[in-house]
Amino acid sequence: LFRQVVATYFHGDLRCATCRKLEADARTAIERAFAAELADGRVALRAVNVDRPENAHFNEDYKLVTRSLVITEEVDGRVVRWVNLEKIWQLVRDETAYRDYVVGAVRAYLGGPA
Repeated sequence: LFRQVVATYFHGDLRCATCRKLEADARTAIERAFAAELADGRVALRAVNVDRPENAHFNEDYKLVTRSLVITEEVDGRVVRWVNLEKIWQLVRDETAYRDYVVGAVRAYLGGPA
């Protein structure tokens, strides 16, 4: 069985400065905290444009109401659990709190201490 934790930032065609910051800061936090896991494939990062017709189903799949960061645990490519990190918009201006929130969520899905 191949188990992977995936952090996916869901965005649209129009990307404001805050939306770009949400994605960039999540990417930086995960790259710094999980370099080994990214290298061996246990963690992955994705960005998905939900305004594209082929990706629109994610809005319903993950109950998206705005631009979002979703953490999934996938086993052999199938999502077995997921969480939408709904506090990212509240924390975007506090880099330390934002980083801790994102890293904690990924770590929890990896099975380590939050």
